[in-house]
Formats: sequence, C-alpha cells, structure tokens
Amino acid sequence: MRLQIIFWLAAIGGGGLLIWAALYALPARTAITIDTAASAAQAEMRLLWGLGPTLYSRALPKSELGSPLASFHDNTRIGQALMTPGIAEVSYRSLRRLYEMRPRVARLELGLNLSDPAQNLVVQTAVQAALAVAPAPMRETILISKSETPGADLVGRFELYASPMQLASIYDAFKRSEPVRQFLRQLKRRAKPTKKAPGEIRTA
Repeated sequence: MRLQIIFWLAAIGGGGLLIWAALYALPARTAITIDTAASAAQAEMRLLWGLGPTLYSRALPKSELGSPLASFHDNTRIGQALMTPGIAEVSYRSLRRLYEMRPRVARLELGLNLSDPAQNLVVQTAVQAALAVAPAPMRETILISKSETPGADLVGRFELYASPMQLASIYDAFKRSEPVRQFLRQLKRRAKPTKKAPGEIRTA
C-alpha cells in the first residue's frame, strides 16, 4: 500500500512538472511595456495562447513603479552609460530576435537630452548605424527623439505571441553580455563629491 502511495505521488509530481514545462515552452499572449519615466519594464504573459493563467516578469522593482527612473535622469550617469562600447549592437541583436517573432504591435522610442551635445550625437549615430542593416519593420518602429526632461527616456510597447522560455532566453543573453554589464555598472556609479568649499567649518 505504501509503495502504491509513493508511486501515485511520484506520478502526480511528474505530471505537474510536465504541465509546468508545457506552460513555460508553449506560446503566450505577451505584452511588453517599457517606460523609464514611470520605472516600468515588464512582460505580461497570458499562457497557452492567451487561454491560461497570467504571469508577470519585471526587470525593475515594483515598489518604484510610477516614479521616474532616477539613473536615467542623472545626466552624468546616463550619459556615460550610453557611451558604453557595443551597447547599441547588443541591443539591436536582442530586439531583432524579438521582431523575428512578428509582433502585432511594436514601438520603441529613445529620447535624448544629455548635457553634452557630443554625447547626444555619438549615441544617436551608434543607434542609427545599428539600424542601418535592420529589416524595414524595425527601422520604421524604432525612433530617436529629443526628450523634454534632462537625461534619457526609453518608451516601448510590444504585443506578440512568445513562450516564457523564448523571452527568458532573449533577456538572459542580453543581460549577460559584457556591454550591458558595463552599462549597468556605469548607471550605479555615483558622482564624486565635490571638494569642501574654502572656509567651511566642520563640526564633530
């Protein structure tokens, strides 16, 4: 009797794993939203072609949702981060994989208002160079504009059918790449404190 119970528990557990594997591997109706002005970067996945339960995957803390992403509006940090060698190319490769899934809705806009005009030009040139070899659907739906706020803003929306496994593969490859690691390190750097003004009195 005990062996039968163990057998049935193992069968139920194995079946549960198979179901979860199928949910993870089969297409989901997916909406990806990016908005640095509201600290939003998430994927909403309705499993089984939109007929199953909904999963959420967030790249930014939920507690910050609705507030501007501070690092993108720090001119020094975001300016240096966007100058990271290879960041435009690795971003292009990840986006191309997303576009190969033929999204029903695809829109991405990078707004720039860096304090150094030379940085604006370098970043814009790097993005345009990467897009020069892109398929027409990418070139037509990825835009560079002038941001109204200092720093940079990234806004995007994608609606497509993709499995959680496919999306995880794209995101993991993007995040593990050296340009993205360097970009994130630059964003985390704080500006060095200015020297003490002459005549300043320090108290214990």
